[in-house]
Amino acid sequence: MTRHAEFESLLSAYQQPITAYLTNLLGDVEQGQELAQETFLRAYRALAAGVQLDHPKAWLYRIATNVARDTFRRARLVRWLRLHDIQDHPALRIPDPTDCVADQLAVRAALAHLRPAYRVPLVLHLCEGLSTLEIAAVLSLSQGAVKMGLSRAREQFRVAVEREAGSVLTESGQ
Repeated sequence: MTRHAEFESLLSAYQQPITAYLTNLLGDVEQGQELAQETFLRAYRALAAGVQLDHPKAWLYRIATNVARDTFRRARLVRWLRLHDIQDHPALRIPDPTDCVADQLAVRAALAHLRPAYRVPLVLHLCEGLSTLEIAAVLSLSQGAVKMGLSRAREQFRVAVEREAGSVLTESGQ
């Protein structure tokens, strides 16, 4: 199989799942689509450079995760800007309450409050359906570290959802 055909095969099989993963991770559809394009661009370049694929799914999710981590790092740097500059930055955009129901807002806000170290494995596991073994391959961690991280992430997420659900209900006057 040629490199171009291999890339086309990866693109057709994983474009939607990678886009959904990044959208869930970042809480922004447009940004998820942009980062998915960046992911496949990096994958194409790597294939053109001769990278051999043993586990294409894990390889693509690793690239997508690294692209998202780059975005998280940039977002941290942007926090040093003035407030009005921060509000215009797409990586820090907060969903409009009129676009979502209260539960979706609470979940997105709770995910946004999780550190990327917890958000990434939680989204990979719950939204993308990856096993702890697959997540370990994507993140270059041991399976035990992934299990511990998921346990901590679930607890922090639970607390954050309860906090966010309470604030959404308070804001809406319910």
